[in-house]
Amino acid sequence: MTEKQIEQTKGEKLNQALTPSGIPILEVYGPKNITELDYEKDLGQPGEFPFTRGVYPNMYRGRFATRRFQVGFGTPQETHERMKYLFKEGTNGFVLTIDLPTSYGFDSDDVIAEGEVGVTGVAISTAEDLAEIYSEFTPDNVSVSLSIRPPVSAVTLSMLTLLATRRNIPLNTVIGTQQNDPLFQMSGGPLQTITQFFPLDGTLRLNIDIIEFMAKNYPKLNWMVTNSYNLRETGLSAVEEGAFTLGHAFNVFENAIARGLNIDDFAPRASFFCSCGIDFFEEVAKFRAMRRIYARTLRDKYGAKDPRSLRFRSSVQTAGNALTTQQPLNNIIRTTTQALASTLSGLQSIQVASYDEGHGLPTEESSRIALRIQQIIGYETGVTQTVDPLAGSYYVEALTDEVEERILTLMEELDKQGGLIESVKSGWLESRILAARLKTQRAIETGEKTLVGVNKFLVEEEPNIAIHQIRSEEWGAKRANYLKEYRNNRDNRSTSKAIEDIKNAIKAEKNMIPVIIEALKVKATMGEIHEAMRNAYGFAFR
Repeated sequence: MTEKQIEQTKGEKLNQALTPSGIPILEVYGPKNITELDYEKDLGQPGEFPFTRGVYPNMYRGRFATRRFQVGFGTPQETHERMKYLFKEGTNGFVLTIDLPTSYGFDSDDVIAEGEVGVTGVAISTAEDLAEIYSEFTPDNVSVSLSIRPPVSAVTLSMLTLLATRRNIPLNTVIGTQQNDPLFQMSGGPLQTITQFFPLDGTLRLNIDIIEFMAKNYPKLNWMVTNSYNLRETGLSAVEEGAFTLGHAFNVFENAIARGLNIDDFAPRASFFCSCGIDFFEEVAKFRAMRRIYARTLRDKYGAKDPRSLRFRSSVQTAGNALTTQQPLNNIIRTTTQALASTLSGLQSIQVASYDEGHGLPTEESSRIALRIQQIIGYETGVTQTVDPLAGSYYVEALTDEVEERILTLMEELDKQGGLIESVKSGWLESRILAARLKTQRAIETGEKTLVGVNKFLVEEEPNIAIHQIRSEEWGAKRANYLKEYRNNRDNRSTSKAIEDIKNAIKAEKNMIPVIIEALKVKATMGEIHEAMRNAYGFAFR
C-alpha cells in the first residue's frame, strides 16, 4: 500500500456541505431553524391538508406501497411470462414499457422499425397484443401502469377499454394507470425528438381527450399527469424536477378546464411518476414540499372542493442515472438507499431499478433482487409501522421549507418562459439540462463528487455479470409474420372505413377515444391508426 493511499484514508471529509440542488447544509440543526413552522398550517395530520405528512391517514399501516416492477421486452408472450415470474415472486404491480417503434406509433413490420423491435420494451401493434400481455391477469385485479405517452396512449387506453369490454369487466372496476404526459420523451433533446413523427398540437389534443374519457368512464384508473422521472434522468436536480413537474401539471389542468371539465372531475385520479435520487434527505424534503405546494394550489388557485383532488399521489422509481456500469453490485446499495428514502417519503408505488440496468434490461435474477429490496424494507425494517417517522426532525423540516421555496421560485421563472412546452421550444429547458449534465460530469472528473467504483475505490478487474440478451432480428421476424397473418384475416373494407372515420373525427375535433376503439374492433393496427391521424393533420415525415 502506498503512502498516498494510506494518507487518503486519514481524516476523510466531505468536499462540500451542499445538497445536489446546491442547498447549503448546516453542521447542526435545532429549534431556531424551524421558528416559522406552523404545525397545523404547514404539516397537519397525515391525510389532512396540506398533506405534507402523507396523503392518507394511516399510510402504510393500512396498505404498503405497491411493489411495482418494470416489464416489457421482445414479444407480448415473453413479456407476459416475465410478469408471471415476478408476480410469483411477490410483485403486485407492473410498469409496462414499449419499444421505440411502438412509442412513435409504428407497427413492428414498418421499415422504420428494423433493428428496434422489442429492444427497449415490448412491441404492441394490435388490441390482441395487449390482451396477450394481460392474458392470465385481469385489469380489475392487477395494477398495470401503461408507460406510454400521447398520441400512443390514446390507442393503448382504447385497447385497454376493448380488453375489459371483451372480458365483461366493468370499466368502473379497472385499476392501474394510463400515463398521459405529452412531454414524456420530449425533454432532454430538441423538440424535434418527438415532433418529427406527430404534430405537437395533435399530441396536446389527445392528452385532453384521454383525461376527458377517463373522467367519464374510469373512476378507479389513474391517469398520469407528468412523467418527471424521464425529466430527472436528463440530469436535472430535485428542485428542478419539483418545479417543472408541478408547473407542467398545472398547465395541463388549465387545458382540461378550458375543454369544459371541472377540476374535481379529473383531479381525484391524477397521479405522478417521480424519481428518487441518492441524496436521502433532499429527496424526502422534495416529496413533502411537492405535496404541500400541490394541495395549496389545487385548493386556492383552481378551487378544488373534493379532498381527493388535493392529494399529490405519486409512484416513484429509483434513479437510473445513479447506476454505474463499473462494480455493478454496488448499485444494490444505491437502490436500497433510494428505496428507503422513497418509503420514508410516503409514496404510493415504488419501483426499484435492477443493479444491472447500467448494462441493459434486467435479467430474472436482478429483477428478483430488486423486488427483495422492497420486501425486506417492508417486512423486516419496521420503518412502515408508524406514519411519517421523520416528521419533526429539525433538519427535515428546515430542508422541506427551503426546497419548497426554491421550487416556487423556479416555477415563477418557468411561468415567465410561457410554461414547460414553450421553454422546450425556445431551448431554455435544454440549456438547463446541458448545464446540469456538464456540472455533474466535471464534478466527477475532478473528484469534487465521489462516485464509488468510478473515480474512487476502483478495482483492477470488473466482475462478470449475466446480461439480458437482445434478439431483435428474431423478434422482428416473428412480429412481421404475425402482422401479415393478422391483416390477412380481417375484413379490410371494414378496417378501411374505420380508418376514414378516424380522419374525419380528427377534422371534426371529436374525442378520439371512442373512434379509435371502433377501429380496433375491426383490427386496425397501431401504425394504421397513427398514419390516419397524421394524414388528417396533413403531417408528413417521410
